[in-house]
Formats: sequence, structure tokens, C-alpha cells
Amino acid sequence: MKNKKIYDFHTHIADLETIEKYYESNVIPVINCQNADEFKKINKMFETIKNNRSFEEIRPFMSIGIHPHDSWKYEKDISDVYEEIIKKVPLVGEVGMDGCWCDVSFDIQEKVFRESLNLAKKYNKAVILHTKSMEKRIYEIIKDYDLDFIVHWYSCKDYIKEFIDKGCYFTVGPAILIDENIRSLVKRAPIDRLLLETDGIEALEWLFKKDYRAEDIRRSLEVVCEEISLLKNMSKEEMFQNLQKNSERLLKI
Repeated sequence: MKNKKIYDFHTHIADLETIEKYYESNVIPVINCQNADEFKKINKMFETIKNNRSFEEIRPFMSIGIHPHDSWKYEKDISDVYEEIIKKVPLVGEVGMDGCWCDVSFDIQEKVFRESLNLAKKYNKAVILHTKSMEKRIYEIIKDYDLDFIVHWYSCKDYIKEFIDKGCYFTVGPAILIDENIRSLVKRAPIDRLLLETDGIEALEWLFKKDYRAEDIRRSLEVVCEEISLLKNMSKEEMFQNLQKNSERLLKI
């Protein structure tokens, strides 16, 4: 896997230096933007990189979506906020519902989530799902949509079969090292539905309670790939190739 391109299919990046470190490590980030201003900021960073540095591949990959935490801000009409941006990105998300860390009413969360799904359907975009403690309700909503769904950081022992049968993809991060629910998911999920993620440096620091640098991202992803290969009884190289293929299929590369 050394020096081969690897995808971090769901991450959050706030500064130019981190994006540069990603590409210097040959890690391709799929950067989540939670609003139009963040999208513009990330785009500007990529323009700066293109002007100042030379990388083999510098095509920006981003997702845009209203996180459940922010759904109260966009209850009236989300199309005014980011419909134009959705046309420019390969992915909608992360969107969904949260019954653990979010105090926004479920009615508002679901309304905004459904509107996001309708925009994704309108422009035929894959959707990254935030499902924390709302797994059953989210499955009930998405089962009627003919879209590609990517379930982000799924740490639930229930409804795994339902999401797999729906044909969902699953982003798997370093939590696989300590979370038995994620390990169980990986054992059951088809290899053509698995992707890698970190969820960003802050998520890694929250998870492991220690400092991380952008230079650590590649090794973190490699460790996840190695762990998945053990759970699936496959060689690391074969698993790496599958994960890369899955990412590029969704990004339409």
C-alpha cells in the first residue's frame, strides 16, 4: 500500500495546510461541507493549492449537506441554501437524524432530511448518512429512494441486515479497533460496499484522546485497511484494491 493513492471518503478539513498534507501523503480527501460558506472556503483553498503547488491529482472532492445539528436553521426552505452547490459536488451529506447528541426536534430533523433526499434524487447524487441513534427511522425513510447511500460511522448492532439489503455502502474508520459493533458490521458487509474514513483529525483526537497531525492520516487509514482485511480473511493488497475501486465508483472516476 505504500505510496499508493488512498481515499479518506469522509473527512472534515478547516485549513489549507491540512489539505496539502493529505495530497503530499497521496491521500485523497472527500471533504464534508456543512454550509455554503464552508464550501466556498474549501474551494478557495484548492484554488490556492493549484496556483502554488504541483500535485499529480488535485481534483477536489466534496460533499455538501445540512447536518442534523443545523437543521433548525434551514427549516423553511433548504433549496435556497444549497441546491446550486449540490449540482457541483458528487455527494450530498452528511445528512440524516440524530437522537443522541442533537437537541433539535425530530420533526424538524426529518423535514430537512427528506428535503435533502429529494434534492439528491433530483440531481441523482449519492448520499452520506448520519444515523446516530436513529437507525430504524432513517432506514424506513430511505428504503423508498433509489439512490446510492453511504452510511457514515455506523456503530449500531441492529438493522445491519436492512442497510446491507438496501445496498448501502459503509465508511469505516479507526473506531474499528475498539468498537465491536463496527467489527460485526464489517464481517457482514459485502467487500464491494466498504469505504475508508477518518471523519477528520478532531474526530480521531476525540476517539483516542490524544493528539493527531495531518501527517498521521495516511497511517490511520492503512491500519483500518489492514484490520478490515483480517476480518474479511483477505490479503491487505486485495482489500486495498477493493476499497480504492469502491471509492472511485462512487466518485465516478
